[in-house]
Amino acid sequence: MQLALKASQLLEHTKLSELRTSIARSLSELEMFTEEGERISTPRRKMAINERMEDLVCAPVAVEDALVALFDHSDPTLQRRVVETYIRRLYQHYLVRGSVRMQWHRSGLIALWEFSEEHIEQRNGQSASLLKPQVEDPIGRRWGVMVVIKSLQLLSTAIEAALKETSHYGAGVGGVSNGNPINSNSSNMLHIALVGINNQMSTLQDSGDEDQAQERINKLSKILKDNTITSHLNGAGVRVVSCIIQRDEGRSPMRHSFKWSSDKLYYEEDPMLRHVEPPLSTFLELDKVNLEGYNDAKYTPSRDRQWHMYTLVKNKKDPRSNDQRMFLRTIVRQPSVTNGFLFGSIDNEVQASSSFTSNSILRSLMAALEEIELRAHSETGMSGHSHMYLCIMREQRLFDLIPSSRMTNEVGQDEKTACTLLKHMVMNIYEHVGVRMHRLSVCQWEVKLWLDCDGQANGAWRVVVTSVTGHTCTVDIYREVEDPNTHQLFYRSATPTAGPLHGIALHEPYKPLDAIDLKRAAARKNETTYCYDFPLAFETALKKSWESGISHVAESNEHNQRYAEVTELIFADSTGSWGTPLVPVERPPGSNNFGVVAWNMKLSTPEFPGGREIIVVANDVTFKAGSFGPREDAFFDAVTNLACERKIPLIYLSATAGARLGVAEEIKACFHVGWSDDQSPERGFHYIYLTEQDYSRLSSSVIAHELKVPESGETRWVVDTIVGKEDGLGCENLHGSGAIASAYSKAYRETFTLTFVTGRAIGIGAYLARLGMRCIQRLDQPIILTGYSALNKLLGREVYSSQMQLGGPKIMATNGVVHLTVSDDLEGVSAILKWLSYVPPYVGGPLPIVKSLDPPERAVTYFPENSCDARAAICGIQDTQGGKWLDGMFDRESFVETLEGWAKTVITGRAKLGGIPVGIIAVETETVMQVIPADPGQLDSAERVVPQAGQVWFPDSAAKTAQALLDFNREELPLFILANWRGFSGGQRDLFEGILQAGSMIVENLRTYKQPAFVYIPKAGELRGGAWVVVDSKINPEHIEMYAERTARGNVLEAPGLIEIKFKPNELEESMLRLDPELISLNAKLLKETSASPSPWETAAAAETIRRSMAARRKQLMPIYTQVATRFAELHDTSARMAAKGVISKVVDWEESRAFFYRRLQRRLAEDSLAKQVREAAGEQQMPTHRSALECIKKWYLASQGGDGEKWGDDEAFFAWKDDPDKYGKYLEELKAERASTLLSHLAETSDAKALPNGLSLLLSKVS
Repeated sequence: MQLALKASQLLEHTKLSELRTSIARSLSELEMFTEEGERISTPRRKMAINERMEDLVCAPVAVEDALVALFDHSDPTLQRRVVETYIRRLYQHYLVRGSVRMQWHRSGLIALWEFSEEHIEQRNGQSASLLKPQVEDPIGRRWGVMVVIKSLQLLSTAIEAALKETSHYGAGVGGVSNGNPINSNSSNMLHIALVGINNQMSTLQDSGDEDQAQERINKLSKILKDNTITSHLNGAGVRVVSCIIQRDEGRSPMRHSFKWSSDKLYYEEDPMLRHVEPPLSTFLELDKVNLEGYNDAKYTPSRDRQWHMYTLVKNKKDPRSNDQRMFLRTIVRQPSVTNGFLFGSIDNEVQASSSFTSNSILRSLMAALEEIELRAHSETGMSGHSHMYLCIMREQRLFDLIPSSRMTNEVGQDEKTACTLLKHMVMNIYEHVGVRMHRLSVCQWEVKLWLDCDGQANGAWRVVVTSVTGHTCTVDIYREVEDPNTHQLFYRSATPTAGPLHGIALHEPYKPLDAIDLKRAAARKNETTYCYDFPLAFETALKKSWESGISHVAESNEHNQRYAEVTELIFADSTGSWGTPLVPVERPPGSNNFGVVAWNMKLSTPEFPGGREIIVVANDVTFKAGSFGPREDAFFDAVTNLACERKIPLIYLSATAGARLGVAEEIKACFHVGWSDDQSPERGFHYIYLTEQDYSRLSSSVIAHELKVPESGETRWVVDTIVGKEDGLGCENLHGSGAIASAYSKAYRETFTLTFVTGRAIGIGAYLARLGMRCIQRLDQPIILTGYSALNKLLGREVYSSQMQLGGPKIMATNGVVHLTVSDDLEGVSAILKWLSYVPPYVGGPLPIVKSLDPPERAVTYFPENSCDARAAICGIQDTQGGKWLDGMFDRESFVETLEGWAKTVITGRAKLGGIPVGIIAVETETVMQVIPADPGQLDSAERVVPQAGQVWFPDSAAKTAQALLDFNREELPLFILANWRGFSGGQRDLFEGILQAGSMIVENLRTYKQPAFVYIPKAGELRGGAWVVVDSKINPEHIEMYAERTARGNVLEAPGLIEIKFKPNELEESMLRLDPELISLNAKLLKETSASPSPWETAAAAETIRRSMAARRKQLMPIYTQVATRFAELHDTSARMAAKGVISKVVDWEESRAFFYRRLQRRLAEDSLAKQVREAAGEQQMPTHRSALECIKKWYLASQGGDGEKWGDDEAFFAWKDDPDKYGKYLEELKAERASTLLSHLAETSDAKALPNGLSLLLSKVS
């Protein structure tokens, strides 16, 4: 750390030296002796020097220190120019033009100038704006003096000489008339510059140590308290004395400011102005940094001297004395593009998308963030709450607020236009630095600027940006307005909704952090977002989804309503517990009195612009670490039951320490110990007890028995059990955890559940993440059952080093618990909304179908060659050679893969087909590596990498398939299986790890699938053996349809395996003997030879020769005939045979597959929708199956078409018929009537004669 600090100081010194050299060269006339400079006339030379001085005045870098370093330059001309430049920079906007004068005195250089003390002019009906440099009223003028001396011994003489020079100012200038101050508030300025390395302060220059600083201050104060100097300065109306102490080359000067104290009657140092020149302090608004309840601010300059950083720590009396707040202040100077001192830049792409003003702000903010980041790694650490303030010196035009890419010829001059431009500007800035700001705890930043225009927007503005998360913020815009009674400036909201600073005085000190700020800071310490900030995150994510939507809905609808209407839910009873209902409430954020909060959100999404409702429940990590106690359990249970009752999605934002731990604090504070030996506690103890007085007060908190001490006669109540006054200390929390585990598991079956782990999820939090099945995990948050330190204690050694080692994404995203991982909370909320875009608004509701920009009838242009890349087949791929996009089956950019890190031989996710959401299961064709991590608890274990072949189901991938089927069915999604499996892996380990169980679950979950399902063997795909069995359409003939591409293959075994069994070598030889002319000829000769020869010896020899020839021929033909047999076997695998045998519905060409399945999916969804109405009308007994409902629909439809059976295949005609309820409404009414008649007939058959009349009477009363 010391080395890094030293390196930083050396770099700082180097930069200062370089800048000093650059300024000296720029302001000297050395350049005039160059060939180019000799051609410049004397007036032009003077003009060029003035231009360079003006460049330095407006330079966006801190040139003040470099200028001070040149105050003692040996060239008198350069010295005068440097001092004048310094003065012009300090008094830039309220210096009287042309008023700077220089004079040499034997004690040193004296500079004088005039300025306007009130640099802000008030205009009726308008806010403040900068005065023009020329001031006409001498009463409004003040004067300033600088004395540049090499010794403090010359100070008195220099001051006397300087004050004599001010006597030529007319009456009223400087508030002095005839040598007497006109009023006590006049504030002329004296600047003392002590230069030279041998001055009296040289021994106190080596460090920034506070003791040395105080010694310097004491020396200067003693001189300024001299009666002669004090009387001269006070008589001249000097209220502020600034002292600049030059240090050796490469080091920044020291600054101290002294203000006249009318009470103490001497000049007293102002600690807030230490290191800051008084004229600039007005712009920095340093008075606002004096916070009540905090110690004095500690100053730290930034390395580039642009930012003034003040750190405040809570008073030691405060229990939270470690709480730090940092305030960073800067003045933003904007040079012309030709300025030679424009140092530092930002990314060109960022610069192009930003305005002139925002580029200036962004450049300053990025420099400040670097400083905070540097401090975060230092011993002081990072502040828990930082505030930045930027004051832009130059007046801005409205055009300066508009990015060049969106520049227009005309811009309104009204307040509303200015508000819109300012908000867009800061939002653009926040997009670039918001995440970094949030990470570094920059909670708020404020920009002050002046707008120069002709309309209502003219004047001073304030923009206050409050960071909520790294991606969400609130923007409040104010005008500066003068109170006509007090003439004090205050904030006035420029928007219809008043901001929190509306009506607050501009210079009122910042307030201590309110409850929300403290809770946000606490949530940041837990590395998560405060729960009450999530509604804003949902609104921000919704806005982004509308802006980046790929549907016509997102383009064609003007979104004029709120993106999210959020209503908090609370117990109907303030003492609510189990069974207490929930009610909506409007109350301020942070009003909760236990650690779980919930909202009902109506979200306007591109799929449902009119709104869809969800319920969001979240842990409040700032309340007892988000742990679950009895009230939290009861509330979570009530929220879960409400979601199940309303059948709407339930989103759980998890950040919990698990079941709450606690002890009875009232007993802890007063219990006593019954020692074995009161004089020797180390010998042990017998019991814990309460005194009689404490027991009488706390008897309800314990179960105890009375014990009389014989020796002393004292009565002790020996504690047998501690019950505790408060509820929620131990087992009751586990009792509640069991209840919410049951409730959340039930919610998964009855509605849509999704868990986002935004903070650590421990214990019951981890179980909830799994019980809800669908889980999103932030990359930096763990899902664990027990903390690593507790495990280490259990194991008796340091085995685990972090929570992430136990339950980070490297574990949870690879074991099937986590479906998606995200980097931050906004990405997590966006992922939630993306997931919801595939899910009906309520159970049984309509699918979120939107008209896609990707034409449903387009061809599939991705053509697999040897094997089918499943991801390319689903969503397309970029051609690596031509760069052309090759389209897949489903809508472009609509596929969201889930469970990606687990069981990689199977691919699962959700996509859209022509805007219709579907679930997809596909197959990885390449070999993948399964990484099994080492167990740190076993010293001899090591990480294992197991290869898994593509197109094969392993235990994990079979379980993944079954899980995906279950999830898709619960989400009511149509299903597409791009089947390309060669079979199951059936080795010993696979059987041990449950391949049979997982495969059986695939069958069961397909059997119970209630939505349209399509199994399609894609181009270059194959489906064989057990893999075919578990996805066959016969498993669920009412909902599964099976198709194959023309090149697809399917059979029990692959062709080589089939011929091993069904085309053995002897059968191949028979085929050769049947087909090969040479073998046929040889065989004929053999037969002839064995039957015709009279000599058996001659016959045997000839026959043997022929047999050897035949064997050689068979050996020669065997390879080719093996290929023939393989081809013969493959001809049994074709999709044409599948269709001929009726095991698939149809052969679908790959290129046309998208259009075909889109039309087929539309038709089946229409049929299913109508079938649902039919079954509801008829009842389960009369219409027990989906198939029977479809047959009924077919009969009605064909009857309307004149009985023409071919019309059943006309989709357009069927859609037209289905969309007109009048054409089948009478049939539904008949079914309802028949159902009622059947029900009444069943009632008539009841054995209870009294029950029937009563039931009929009740029925008639309801009908009437």
